[in-house]
Formats: sequence, C-alpha cells, structure tokens
Amino acid sequence: MTGYGAGFASSPNYKVTIELKSLNSKYLELVLKLPRVYIKYEHQIRNILTKGLKRGKVVVLLNVEVLSADKRTLMINRPLAKKYLEELTELGQWLNLDDKVNLPFLLQLPEIIPTEIEQEDPEEWDLVKEALSKAVVKLQETRAEEGKALEQDLSLRRANIQAELIEIKKLAPIRLDNVRSRVEQSLEDIRHKIGDLDQNRFEQELVFYLEKLDINEEVVRLQQHLDFFQEMQNQPKSNGKKLQFIAQEMGREINTIGSKANDASIQRRVVAMKDELEKIKEQVLNIV
Repeated sequence: MTGYGAGFASSPNYKVTIELKSLNSKYLELVLKLPRVYIKYEHQIRNILTKGLKRGKVVVLLNVEVLSADKRTLMINRPLAKKYLEELTELGQWLNLDDKVNLPFLLQLPEIIPTEIEQEDPEEWDLVKEALSKAVVKLQETRAEEGKALEQDLSLRRANIQAELIEIKKLAPIRLDNVRSRVEQSLEDIRHKIGDLDQNRFEQELVFYLEKLDINEEVVRLQQHLDFFQEMQNQPKSNGKKLQFIAQEMGREINTIGSKANDASIQRRVVAMKDELEKIKEQVLNIV
C-alpha cells in the first residue's frame, strides 16, 4: 500500500530524521538507504519494521546530524602517517626528486583518517528508534486514509459486477430457449434432407448439449464469491491476501460464464465484469 511517514528525534548531540516511502507489493520488501557509517543499525531497523508493517515495498531514508563535536572524534592514524612519510621521503631521495611530501597529500592516503566508527552510541541508537517509531505511525496513518478511499472503490467495483450478474441471471433462461429453438430449427432442416431422426436420441443429445451450455452453477458460485468478498471487506481485521484469493476465484467463474455464454448480450456483461474485476485485483494489492 502506498504511503509516506517521517519521524524526527533530537538531543543536544544528535538530530535524527527518518523517512518511510511505501509502494504496492504482495509482500514486505524493505529497501534501506543508509549512510555507510550507519549500516551498523540495519539489522535492528529491519526487525522493527518487520514487526510494525506487513506488506508493501518500503524505502527507508536515514539522516543523522551530529550537533556535538565530542560525538565525532577525528581519528588520525599517526604511526601510519609517519611510516608513509619515511617511505616516501626515502623514495624521493632514491629517485633524486626535490619534491617534498606535504601534509595535505599525507591526509589523502589510504587509512590515514578512518571513515567509519564501528562503536555504537546508545544515545544515538535511542534517537534512531524513536524517530523510526514515529515514522511507522505516520506511515500507517497515511495508509489508513488511503484505505478509506480504497474501500469505497472496491465496494463500487463489486456492486458493478453484482449488477451485471443480475442481468445475466435474467438473460440465462431466455438464452437457453433461444439455443434450443436454433438447434431444433437446424435439425428440422436436416430432416427434410435425410428423413426422420430418432426422437429419443435427439432429445438426449439436445439435453446433453444444453447442459454443457448451462451457466447456472457458475452464476451461483460467482454470487457466493461476491458475498464472501463483501464479508471479508467489512471485517475490522485486514484481509488483503484473502480478498486477493477471492478475486482470483471470481475471475475463474466469470471466464467460464464467458466461454459457455454463446450469447452476445451475456458476452457484453462478461466483458464489463472482467473490466471491473481487473480494477479490483489492482486495488487489492494495496490492502495489507
């Protein structure tokens, strides 16, 4: 489900900002975009988000502003710098070079100034947790707001399918009568060409043919799926995956009705139902 949430926490030493951006996904997928120095918090952040969120592709942005110089010590590897200077000076003499090694050049050499601090600061982590919790709450609030509009849309799509199904129920008996009339007329034409037919055999074959075209079972099952869909939608607990499964079953019944229809009016209703169902399937992915 799409949504956005931001959380802030600060102290005299740190200012922490966390942003969560959520996109549609069948499962929970976490994408953490952390500064290199804060990768140490990745596992803890994933655990917190896994407990607080269920579905969606969630992008996590973390920014920590250090307000106190005491919290970031400049660690210069002095022994290594001295060794670099000795070796480079000796190399310059051996090559008969007049250039001297200066301080700016030394500071750019590998491992003279470490770029990462491995030790965690409890104060900093507490602020990260506080900001993360606030961001999760905000994200859930925006998801809830979107959920209200989503519920209205799903109800509308379901009602549209229900309306088309009611029309199909009215058309189904008329359709079978028309099919029977067409078959009888065709066989009457055949009688004039090849003579009389076995009436009992004809009735058996006609019943068998009409049974293959009968859509009553599919109509009943589709109605049951529509009722179950509404029941799951009205429950206070989120049922995103169940709604997704019910929508798949609805699709099977609609497709079967379309393949058996053999009637232009019913086919138009089936096309309209398929269009509404595709919109339902897209929206159900937004539900946790």
